Amino acid sequence: MKVLIADDDVYTREGLVESIDWEDYGVSEVLQVEDGAEALRKATIHRPEIVITDIRMPKLNGIEFAERLVAACPDSKLLFISGYMDVAYLKSAIRLAAVDFVEKPIKLPEMEEAIRKTIRFIQEERERHALLDQKLELERTKLANVLRTQSLGGDEIRRICDAARFPADVSYVCLVVSRWDQEGQGWAITSPNDWGTYAPAVLTEQLDQNRQLMIVPLRSPNERGAVLHAAERLCGSGREIRIGVGSVVSHLDEVPRSFHESEIALELIFFRHRTSIIVYDKSSWIPYMIKGDIYLEFYHYLKQSPNELTGWMESFCDRLMNGGYMPRTRVMSWILSFAHAMLSERGGVLLTTGKVYQFQEIENHLNACRSMQEVKQFILSICHAYQKEAEEVSPYSHVVRTVLCYISRHCSNADLDIREIADHVHLSAAHLGILFKQETGTTMKQYLNDYRLELAKRLVAGEHFKMADIARMCGYASPGYFTKVFKTSTGLTPVEYRKKRCG
Repeated sequence: MKVLIADDDVYTREGLVESIDWEDYGVSEVLQVEDGAEALRKATIHRPEIVITDIRMPKLNGIEFAERLVAACPDSKLLFISGYMDVAYLKSAIRLAAVDFVEKPIKLPEMEEAIRKTIRFIQEERERHALLDQKLELERTKLANVLRTQSLGGDEIRRICDAARFPADVSYVCLVVSRWDQEGQGWAITSPNDWGTYAPAVLTEQLDQNRQLMIVPLRSPNERGAVLHAAERLCGSGREIRIGVGSVVSHLDEVPRSFHESEIALELIFFRHRTSIIVYDKSSWIPYMIKGDIYLEFYHYLKQSPNELTGWMESFCDRLMNGGYMPRTRVMSWILSFAHAMLSERGGVLLTTGKVYQFQEIENHLNACRSMQEVKQFILSICHAYQKEAEEVSPYSHVVRTVLCYISRHCSNADLDIREIADHVHLSAAHLGILFKQETGTTMKQYLNDYRLELAKRLVAGEHFKMADIARMCGYASPGYFTKVFKTSTGLTPVEYRKKRCG
């Protein structure tokens, strides 16, 4: 807090500065001036919370100075001192809303009480302003939700507009702002300072932890360019901001349409990962249609041409990124179905990627992708793993390929045995064992043990899973048994193996 003492009597000024323990009152700086003109200049520069001024001063007397101070620094509180407390001066002081008066010769206890009174007045006023600001912010947040959802009638909306100090008869544009960096989650995505001259007027609503709605009033439809300029500046601030912009609407009841368009624009940014801001344009927003049955295409490559699956998936993702508007939810549904199909067909693919294990974790991983480019990279990693496993079993007969796939899909089952596998291919265990060894050079039991151990090595080296989870995922009956088998094969415990591989 700052205090300005204006008095042409140097002894009065110095006496106040030295006699009062200003720190006890929360005052960090005391300024001194000897005439009204200098007092006005310093007050304008330093904005003191309290101004103690003599009524009679050279150049500008205390009343003239105070009149100009009220206009230039309305938050500064006046405390008058004078030995000439006649009626005219008292009336002027009252009109200027002085907090208190102290007569000369100044008595220190009276001055200290006047200072305490002024500080209490300032604190009470700040509390009132804080409550009013809080109430206004609640009204503005409520109004943003009401305008977005059109949940109230026109008269009630106008009443809330008045309470929120929001113009009800101009044009409007909606923006949905998304902050993609993880550190921003849980905090306001933008602050009023980000919107310059529009900050006092804009309505905001936090839609979720990653998205914020902005409703900006425009004095004219052509003013959208200035809003876009502010949005572009915000996107260039290095904060991983993405913004979808709706069209300009001329009535409050059209705000939901502008909001919906801004959501569509923001969704398209997901497919255009190098773009930070997209403006909705009705003439160019044609829904993108995938020709043919995409699932039939996928399953053809999955079953008949697995060596071409990765190429097909890459082409499919590129079509989505270069096409027109496509709802993100539909695309994610496709990708999730593809991933589940590959992992159901060959369970080892899931483990080979070393990234996720449960199907739910795949969905969580996809939902965390911030762009279609990231989705593409993830699904291609699964395609590569699927294709690799398909290539490994391709030289064998249909029966042996079926056995290898079955082991891949069910290796996490600790009770998996030769009889169950034989039943699956409708052969006796003895006959299947002969066929399998003739083609692979090893027994099914040994192959299953080796398969489990190799998967375990990959997962231990990857640092993604706890050892108990790896034992379960690879079909070992207990973590202790897993550790025993692992050390017998590698000479190291799983923990030692991980430390050695990971440095």
